[in-house]
Amino acid sequence: MRQARLTYCGNVHAAPDLEGCLAALREHTAPVAAAARARGRPFGIGAWWPAPLAEQLAADPAAHARFAAALAELELPLWTLNVFPHGDFHGPVVKTAVYQPDWADEARLAYVRTCAEVAAGLVPPGTVLPLSTLPLGYAGPGAAAPDLRRMARNLARCASAFAALFDRTGVCCVLALEPEPDCRLETVAATADFLERWLFDEAAWTTVPEAVLRRHLGLCVDLCHLAVVGEDALAALADLERRGIAVPKIQVSACLEVRAPEGLDRLLAFDEPRYLHQTVAASGLRALDLGDVRAQRAAFAAAGRIRSHYHVPLYWDEAGAFGSTQAEVAAVLRGLVAAGRPLPLLEVETYTWGVLPDLVRETTLAERLQREIDWAAVQLGLG
Repeated sequence: MRQARLTYCGNVHAAPDLEGCLAALREHTAPVAAAARARGRPFGIGAWWPAPLAEQLAADPAAHARFAAALAELELPLWTLNVFPHGDFHGPVVKTAVYQPDWADEARLAYVRTCAEVAAGLVPPGTVLPLSTLPLGYAGPGAAAPDLRRMARNLARCASAFAALFDRTGVCCVLALEPEPDCRLETVAATADFLERWLFDEAAWTTVPEAVLRRHLGLCVDLCHLAVVGEDALAALADLERRGIAVPKIQVSACLEVRAPEGLDRLLAFDEPRYLHQTVAASGLRALDLGDVRAQRAAFAAAGRIRSHYHVPLYWDEAGAFGSTQAEVAAVLRGLVAAGRPLPLLEVETYTWGVLPDLVRETTLAERLQREIDWAAVQLGLG
């Protein structure tokens, strides 16, 4: 049977402190891991630590030791980190706050470095550890002009810190920028261009060798995000390979899709106050959130296919006017297998369970997560 590292993203769990994080691992993650192992597949965690928890794990040796002991007891090796949400990702309203602080802010660099230091003490030497992060910052309505040079400098400093961490621990951390609609880098192509122009090709940071930058900086490809902006994932991945840009992680995710005007009201029923749902129509018409789609309902009804940044269960789709991009996700996963190259880490990322309408009826979050992973495993031929 083909082997791959297939997990889910821990940002689905509210983890305001160590107790909450450990409780989520025991209640949700351990059953998912046990089910995967029973099917003959390895399982490691995709962790997310909000800044206060990361700081606690870094500053308190007893807390770090307790966390490490729990991972060992539950047989949950650390495979990857999501360092995109810095603060509370489960508050009543998150929306554009998820993009703060951005990569021009010293607090973003400090947070990522803290997470990497903590993680390096939880994995063995020789581990390659992807850390996915925001694509520089927010670029939607009302956003301030970016200081791209400062952002690039902070990324170079992060790569330098990761190189020092590797020399000290043998753990190779790779910071993976994750393109997203209405951010400074919306597409894989734009992210690759930024890395080459500002960091790799022009040797913009002479104190950090190009080889170090390429080893410790890359991309996280989120399939939901690419679907919303209409970027072909397999073509984008092939382009990154040609450019020699690392892809240490792919986030396996589906978005909502309106295929005919009669499906538009179904989409609007998903409007909710916590997360941002950037929406793009085939005509090019865009909205920052579903409330804005409602305000332009007539225009969107005439705009062709509509996709919205709303992560939905991988195993859910419907025929007809409204459903998800499940078929596109399946095609990408099968295409990765057909290419015959080693697979990057694959992380299912459906973090919206707390705000989803009643699409599914499994009784526990663990069952839902496992069903998603099983669906992805079937597409990959993992059994």
